[in-house]
Amino acid sequence: MMTVNGACGKLVMIDYEKLQKTNETVPCRIWIKFNEEKNGRKARANFHNVMRNRNIDSSLTPIEPIIRQINTKSTNFKVERKQFPIVPCEAMTIYKSQGGTYEKVVVNLKKGTTRSELYVACSRSIKASGLYLIGDFVPPKPPEHNDSVAMMFKTRRSERMIKFSLEFPEESQGERLSVIFHNVQSLNKNILDVKSDKTFLSASMINLVETWIKPSDSLEIEGFKVVHRRDCNDIRKPFGQITYLKNHLKYESIAERCEYSGKNHIEYSSIKIDDICIISVYNSPNSPFDVLKRHINEVITASKRFCENIIVVGDFNINLKIKINYKFNEYMKSFGLSLINKLNKNSTNAKTQIDYCFANVNGWKSDYFESLTSFHKPLRIRKHEIDSQLYVDENEQIRTDMPLNLEDLTLVSILFIP
Repeated sequence: MMTVNGACGKLVMIDYEKLQKTNETVPCRIWIKFNEEKNGRKARANFHNVMRNRNIDSSLTPIEPIIRQINTKSTNFKVERKQFPIVPCEAMTIYKSQGGTYEKVVVNLKKGTTRSELYVACSRSIKASGLYLIGDFVPPKPPEHNDSVAMMFKTRRSERMIKFSLEFPEESQGERLSVIFHNVQSLNKNILDVKSDKTFLSASMINLVETWIKPSDSLEIEGFKVVHRRDCNDIRKPFGQITYLKNHLKYESIAERCEYSGKNHIEYSSIKIDDICIISVYNSPNSPFDVLKRHINEVITASKRFCENIIVVGDFNINLKIKINYKFNEYMKSFGLSLINKLNKNSTNAKTQIDYCFANVNGWKSDYFESLTSFHKPLRIRKHEIDSQLYVDENEQIRTDMPLNLEDLTLVSILFIP
């Protein structure tokens, strides 16, 4: 038997050639019949014409010598070693067999074989019918109680390492109100993605900025009504805003404004639903901070005339990952509004945090999720009243109290030995 890089086979034929300098006849190629057809498939394909012209069995695989250069530190000489990458053998050690799988495996059982060696040896066989044992099979002793693997299994069964805490927006029926805010970067281009996104469709309100839309664009979403829309008048550009609301919800438009002159570009709208005013804002990167403050003060003051509960969400283009920009957070606190997004989370693909949400009402939270179409991540804002009974029930199916009986640990698959 021969092994070629761990693959077993039989040497069938040798090709020879004469060296030009010495006229010596030496082997130049050998032909191996591997035990498994998949081994050597590429080499056989490369020699297909040679094999056909010489009428060589198509199941044989050509193996040519390889050259390895051996560098020595003590001399300036370079040594080249040329040989066939094969090893003649009667059998294979357990350690040599690791990583390989075989159709048929004969395991020579001997005294002193450890549990792990027996597992490695027997599991080299692809199926149980291809495993043959020579000698008496004596089941190995179970692991000691202080065995590291046994202790790991015991720990995994006694401690719940994974907490199942996924939330599915479309199943969160305990929520009274939820809002999606997104810098969509062209709604006309991405309207089909919005219409098919279950997270968007599960929201009570969808607030989109940088819509790039024109009056002629048809942007209806089933189950929603448009309660605010601002279009580009001439050409499409990073401008525009649209707000969708579920058909059954009542609302009141409180305020809206757009300043678009020179480097100043700020848009906002305030819509009252029940006892909450939801303010959405877009502030361009070049707008001065004082201009943004003036508009924020204006819209919050107007909204507080109608209700005390305020939520302000937007693309503010002020990166909260930079400490100097904490002044904006402090400014919002002067209105009694607190940031409800976690700091140092990415809201864009550039790993900045420029989209976020403030609120003066308790029990609300805001998270980011992924967008396949925009540079910005959408925000999902909701009152955190999720009925988690469904997920608790699922948790109960994760068994953590199963006893560990070391005597019951048996070999369930079998590997290869010498």
